[in-house]
Amino acid sequence: MNVTYTAPNRSHHYPYAVALHRAGALEAFVSGFPRWSPRAPLPELGARLMRRDLPQLAYLASLRFRARFLSPALAHWSKCYLDRCSRQPAGRSSVFMAYNGCGLHTFRALRGSRTLRILEVVNSHVTTQEEILADEYQHCGLPYQPIYGPEKRRRLAEYEEADYILCPSEFVRRSFLSRGFSPERLIKNAYGFTRPGTGSGTKTRQEGFQILYVGSINVRKGLRYLVEAFRELRVPGKQLKLVGPLTRETGLENLSLPEGVAFTGSLKGEELANAYAAADVFVLPSVEEGLALVMAEALSFGLPVIATDHTGADDLFTDGREGFIVPSGQAGGIADRLQTLAGSRELREQMSAAARRRAAALGGWDASGENLVRLLQSLPAS
Repeated sequence: MNVTYTAPNRSHHYPYAVALHRAGALEAFVSGFPRWSPRAPLPELGARLMRRDLPQLAYLASLRFRARFLSPALAHWSKCYLDRCSRQPAGRSSVFMAYNGCGLHTFRALRGSRTLRILEVVNSHVTTQEEILADEYQHCGLPYQPIYGPEKRRRLAEYEEADYILCPSEFVRRSFLSRGFSPERLIKNAYGFTRPGTGSGTKTRQEGFQILYVGSINVRKGLRYLVEAFRELRVPGKQLKLVGPLTRETGLENLSLPEGVAFTGSLKGEELANAYAAADVFVLPSVEEGLALVMAEALSFGLPVIATDHTGADDLFTDGREGFIVPSGQAGGIADRLQTLAGSRELREQMSAAARRRAAALGGWDASGENLVRLLQSLPAS
């Protein structure tokens, strides 16, 4: 097996490329990640790394200089450029795997060949995404900006061209099943989990009940439902700490915040570890997210996790054992589970111990990459 892998970002793509290389299976890694980033070097790949980042640099510049009217078109151009650059190495490969938006031209060029065409997706089906987010923006009283038209059409065409679609979680897989895709075309590989590397935080026992959220403060994260659940919670001295950067549209517009809600901004290192250590429970109320590894981080600190069924939670923990999985877009389910945990120290301690065990059992990036290699090797020839 030899694989050409194409992706615009660093994220999990670097570990995947390294795993393929270590297995002797990498033909080429076509990357759009900017070469001038201090996180860009990937020396172990040598000549297997094809850095094609100039359009991606233009896209990132548009974000930095707030030329947001150009950003969707530049992001789309960057993916199309990576696609064109992938045609030659993919033609020498037994597998071509492309991040969504980066493979349509090459997929079509490989029709009828022996090369397996695999589309990697990180979120739910693009139509499902749009339906969820359009509904959520309307609920928040905010104007919704649809996915850039050419990008959406390109993704939909890739879905039809690909031999297989690689999903990171059961939530993502279910979104394709609900759109009529054959289960045989949907394959899954969960991301690896990098454990915190700077201590375990200083446990500071506080009065009351401490709830923690970590992530961007934006509409997709469904924080409106967490705030409403917090408002319903009947616990003396309750506190909700929201850790992460504020975005232009938070989803909390026109919502009065109850006493006890605190925004900390972004935290890193020991400050973030201490925030985890001081909490009683972690909540992730997202309305759409492929696989949120922040849940694994919370588990590693022994926190019971309450997360929606649109986060990939069921790939990381078991409902009722290390935490609770609740329906997306509803404050009531979150409020009920918070009240249950707040009312039982014994249950919190049981779930805390189970959370630490579960986090210890989760595979790291090496394991995730090795699983990917085995998965690709197991697929029948085209």
